[in-house]
Amino acid sequence: MKIKRLFFVGVVLAFCLLTASSAWGHKVHVFAWVEEGTVHTESYFSDGNKVVNAQIQVFDNYGKLIMSGKTDKKGIFAFKLPACTALRIVLNASEGHNAEFDLAVDQVD
Repeated sequence: MKIKRLFFVGVVLAFCLLTASSAWGHKVHVFAWVEEGTVHTESYFSDGNKVVNAQIQVFDNYGKLIMSGKTDKKGIFAFKLPACTALRIVLNASEGHNAEFDLAVDQVD
């Protein structure tokens, strides 16, 4: 009886580990930086694949939506730096994958 219980616990543990690793492999990331008055964003999955044609929303430091667009075939979205002190960039990719990046633009030279 004890061997059956240990076997069952082992199977459940293996299942949990396998499903957790596959979920981690599909995590999405968005990164942003400012260069010469332009905000550049790059979006990618944990496996390195680019996030293509995904919705990007840009909010100001008061939470107001100031622009939106879509990533290109390289996972890039760029826009002119708006006049505000901070931005929150939200990526809405396929199948419910979401990521956010906070950019403090008041520290940009």
